[in-house]
Amino acid sequence: MNYRVLEFTGQIKDPRRKQGQRFPLEPLLIIILMGILSGSQSIKGLARFAKSNEEELTEQLKLKHGVPKFNALRDFLNHLDASLLAICFMSWVKSYHPDWDDEFISFDGKAVKSTVSGGNTSLQNFVAVVSAFGHKSGMVYGMEGYENGKSAETQCVRDLIEKLGLNDKVITLDALHTKKKLLISS
Repeated sequence: MNYRVLEFTGQIKDPRRKQGQRFPLEPLLIIILMGILSGSQSIKGLARFAKSNEEELTEQLKLKHGVPKFNALRDFLNHLDASLLAICFMSWVKSYHPDWDDEFISFDGKAVKSTVSGGNTSLQNFVAVVSAFGHKSGMVYGMEGYENGKSAETQCVRDLIEKLGLNDKVITLDALHTKKKLLISS
């Protein structure tokens, strides 16, 4: 089966200026996607992936200047609309994944390690991520991040449910989401 990986990039606008672009948009996205699927979890990891596969990537993607280095990847990713990229990629995956239509979806929030500021005070702040997980498919439908000092997991979950359009689905949540006010407004 031919998965045509570039299908999902159609809606993504290149955030870079035209002047000085050494790497076209599609090869950059492919290198990033391949790096992530190969286990890279940081920009340095993506740069290492590109460097260790430089010969194959340069040949297959027809790159004139070799593979992008750390600075090129960092600059590109800093300006890229990550939410749009995730939505486009997930809709592409959905078109090929036979078990996508899960009936049961779990939502859970997790704090991101080493993001705590304010220590053990009432002003404590940290970054957290809420994910929507399909029981049948084992797929993550979507993720949304928030800072607990500025938002709350409950609001983030409601936003994610709306964004993903999860009608006619059974949703499981933590007890945190059973506040009477939240149930009435949902």
